[in-house]
Amino acid sequence: SLDRGRLHRQAVDALYGSRVPMSASRMDKYKACHFSYFMQYGLKAEPRRAAGFQAPEYGTFLHYVLEHVLRQCKERGGVKEVPRKELHALCDQAVERYVAEELGGLEHETARFRYLFRRLRKSVYAVVDNVAEELRASQFQPISFELGFGDRGDLPPVELTVDGVTVSVSGFVDRVDGWEKDGRLYLRVVDYKTGRKSFDLTEIWNGMGLQMLLYLFALSRNGEALFGDQTLIPAGVLYVPARTGLVDGSRNTDPQAVAQEQEKQLRRQGLVLDDPAVIDAMEEASDGKYRYLPINSRNRDCLVNEEQMRELDEYVTQVLRQAASQVAVGNIAAAPYWRDA
Repeated sequence: SLDRGRLHRQAVDALYGSRVPMSASRMDKYKACHFSYFMQYGLKAEPRRAAGFQAPEYGTFLHYVLEHVLRQCKERGGVKEVPRKELHALCDQAVERYVAEELGGLEHETARFRYLFRRLRKSVYAVVDNVAEELRASQFQPISFELGFGDRGDLPPVELTVDGVTVSVSGFVDRVDGWEKDGRLYLRVVDYKTGRKSFDLTEIWNGMGLQMLLYLFALSRNGEALFGDQTLIPAGVLYVPARTGLVDGSRNTDPQAVAQEQEKQLRRQGLVLDDPAVIDAMEEASDGKYRYLPINSRNRDCLVNEEQMRELDEYVTQVLRQAASQVAVGNIAAAPYWRDA
């Protein structure tokens, strides 16, 4: 019978030698199913693609707008110094720049495409306004955008060597926020989520969805070159839903109720350091309620103390080490991860 493990190891050696480049999404794929990873990245197998018109990828578009708007706000002294009207003007400029630079204009597109693209502006305004309002209510402010780990990034890749094989994880962080207190810089990694995927602790414990935690801990250890010679403290990761969904209702539905439902859809997910000063710096609660942070009186699962943060750091390193070990022995077993509903 075919020794698929030996075949995969030979493929790894032929493609990479003893260094295996790995992104966070590849890590998730490998943890979910070794064989699926082998088919996609070892044999380069691809599914058939249906022919047809492909609209611009919404996530790339929104990431582009948010990055450029917040960068310009930072140059003006921060979001708190930019009124809403000017914020929308910056948003329009970013959209027009994206159309010119990434799409080559809209003249060659169909009338329907142009109509749908114009409709995206309303969704973009809602997301940009929501992000800006959160930052106006927070002492954590953006200090880095599209921060890269890897050969072309601002920091080296996250690497770990096991049994002669080095797994090298590269990728990008959408945004890094910081807050200085008593000579410490507290770091918060922010990821914009345009899809339906949500932050899930169960997946974390099964070794998947570790991308933002991996980068947060790497920054806290190696971020001095970017943020100065000061103590760096991992303060949490936040996943920002970066699109507004449809709200069930009729034409007579109260607009305020619609706005409240859309705001609920934009509530953050993630993990936050369980330190009252840090939580207050991220958002000062109104009547004990948080508008943005995923904290409420019935659910405080998002809070982790300093000891738990250290344990998470060790756990992420352990998962990376296990992945390197499995790649080293050529494990491509078809045993996918699954969970009950």
